[in-house]
Amino acid sequence: MNTLTQLAARFVHWAFWYCTDFMVNLANLTHTSYDEANTWVLLLLIPALLALLIGIRIVQWFQLRKLKVKS
Repeated sequence: MNTLTQLAARFVHWAFWYCTDFMVNLANLTHTSYDEANTWVLLLLIPALLALLIGIRIVQWFQLRKLKVKS
């Protein structure tokens, strides 16, 4: 393997273990299991945040359109 591939593999390995450790610590802080913490974050929190950001973007788009019409 070349150096770039080794570096990418190490980064993916580090990122996976960092995220796993984060989820274990989150589960411990909230007194839930690892599976429950994953469910809350990956199935509920991230999609809700994504929907909120898309909604904000749509509102901004309408506001910008209204400003362009007035100008």
